[in-house]
Amino acid sequence: MNRTSIFWLLIFIGQASYAQTTTPVIVAPVKATTLSGNIEALGDLRAVNNVNLTSQVTDYIVGIYFQDGQRVKKGDVLIKMDTADEQALLAEEQARLDEAQRQVNRLNPLIEKMAASRSALDTQKSLVAISRAKIQGIETAIEKRTLKAPFDGVMGLRRISVGSLAQPGMQLATLDEDNQMQLDFTVSADQLSQLQPGLTVTATTTAYPNQTFTGTLVSLDSRVNPVTRMISGRVIIDNANHLLKTGLLMRVNIAAAEKSALLIPEEALISEAGQHYVYVIDDSGDSTTVRKQAITIGDRPNGALAITSGLISGQQVVIHGTLRIHDGSPVIISAVKHGNESLTELLQQAQP
Repeated sequence: MNRTSIFWLLIFIGQASYAQTTTPVIVAPVKATTLSGNIEALGDLRAVNNVNLTSQVTDYIVGIYFQDGQRVKKGDVLIKMDTADEQALLAEEQARLDEAQRQVNRLNPLIEKMAASRSALDTQKSLVAISRAKIQGIETAIEKRTLKAPFDGVMGLRRISVGSLAQPGMQLATLDEDNQMQLDFTVSADQLSQLQPGLTVTATTTAYPNQTFTGTLVSLDSRVNPVTRMISGRVIIDNANHLLKTGLLMRVNIAAAEKSALLIPEEALISEAGQHYVYVIDDSGDSTTVRKQAITIGDRPNGALAITSGLISGQQVVIHGTLRIHDGSPVIISAVKHGNESLTELLQQAQP
């Protein structure tokens, strides 16, 4: 017998031996259950209206009219910057306007008597219009040097002082309207069907470990993040006692409707190239074998997997021994996991 024949004979013997090997496996049943509809997530808290007050110009601060944590009303003056130069320009331009207006008033009756030219009157009217435009620009510059509260709220800590040089974009103060807070969170898009505006939401934070805050889900984002497959939602929480602060991290619990689900242990999951599989016990023939079944997974409640497609209640899936089997492998069930048994306990059951 030549070497080639020996080689193929060994391959055939190996395949036959492999095909006849029965692999012991541990399995678990696919269980039908009802999952709580509660959805948990983490969210960032901020005031419904909040603003960082910044300078639009370069000038020195000459007045600060709030204290740390002070509550202010809409329209209250908070900060003033030096307007001496602008006030001088305003007075100068106002004088030009007055003079041009006097000339217009003087020329009007002369035009009627044909004692002055129409062009002279038009020139003075043009000067009036120019001065008014310049005055409007100077008044706008003065307004930019006075910062007012855009809404009712609470001021943050003062981080500036009189005499500081403000520059464009420089943060001068913060203001939060904190009677209501908005809590933004993200959850898996798989839970989108359970979310709808109007649901009651509870939230907790380590800042107040013994308190639970109640709010309402008011809106969902119009888009799902295509990378993470997550969707954002927004909750409004009343904050009449002003305990909650912008920037707190909160744990969100949304009371959604209960749903039916099929559960399997996480150990049964096999992932290949982005697809999920399990080995399902098939005892329809003369011997017990396994079938590699594609599945779709959903939530992961308490160490289990919720299956949305691919399995039915009562089937058995392999949870231990998956590395030694393939699609169609003959197996023998050595133990069945019914509850929270550990792997050690299941292996002890498998011993003769």
